[in-house]
Amino acid sequence: MRFEQTRTILQRLAPDYHRQVSQYYQTMADGEVSPRVRLMLDYLIDHELHRALALGEFCHEASPHILEHWFKGLEIGFPQPAADMLTDAARTDLDQLIKAAVSYKCGLIAYFAYLLDHCSEKQTVNLFQTLKTQEEKAMKRMIRHAQGLADL
Repeated sequence: MRFEQTRTILQRLAPDYHRQVSQYYQTMADGEVSPRVRLMLDYLIDHELHRALALGEFCHEASPHILEHWFKGLEIGFPQPAADMLTDAARTDLDQLIKAAVSYKCGLIAYFAYLLDHCSEKQTVNLFQTLKTQEEKAMKRMIRHAQGLADL
């Protein structure tokens, strides 16, 4: 059984997740990739870094009461983004890159949904529902962006 505090999730775990995913994209972008994949990687790198910064800013303005909420008895730990989701095929195949990007987003969305099932306070429920919704909307925007690139 795990215990996690909202403060730890929002100040360290989630921003680190976004930064790590951004680093995976940056590593791929530093190599040879197709032009469309490069455009998408630039978008993804910026997006993930922005999400990490936004969480940090939120914590500065958030109520200490929300940040001090403890999740008790969690059976699932915070997800760790797997580097092997980005295969060599994603260097030239935009669909493979998007498949990996969606997997990264889904891991985070699923964890926020899991936390929602374990929230005991209304403010904390609202917070994680908002975070889950933001990630879902970000995933939809990312897919639309990729579709626009595919049409080029």
